[in-house]
Amino acid sequence: MVVDDDLPTLEVMELLLKKIDREPLLVHNGWDALRAIKKEKPALIILDVMMSPIDGWQFLEELKRSEELRDIPVLLFTAKHVWPEEYSRYANDIVGVLEKPISLAELKTALERVLPRDASSRTGNDSTRHTPQIRSG
Repeated sequence: MVVDDDLPTLEVMELLLKKIDREPLLVHNGWDALRAIKKEKPALIILDVMMSPIDGWQFLEELKRSEELRDIPVLLFTAKHVWPEEYSRYANDIVGVLEKPISLAELKTALERVLPRDASSRTGNDSTRHTPQIRSG
């Protein structure tokens, strides 16, 4: 799952992820992502930090409150430098940080490190697995 409030960024991420044989679920804001996760638990969340109506840090706090969702790995995806204080506060809740803009090689390396190939597709039935979607509220 890619969570970002910038539609062009979501479109680029969809293209990049498809090039490396990943099937993304694209979500346009944090609240919609939290609702979507309850219906269909993703293998990984690539999370923008600077979003609205809630930012990535608020999203993380909401996600980690849920016992059934807190084990989903989260990669931060940001154009903003993540300061050591911010990182240390959330270090146990994230598996890494990707800085925008990202190359295909950087994305592929990060995903291979975090997400084993057999868990690369999101959970759900096969009829929805191959249709990336953008959800916005």
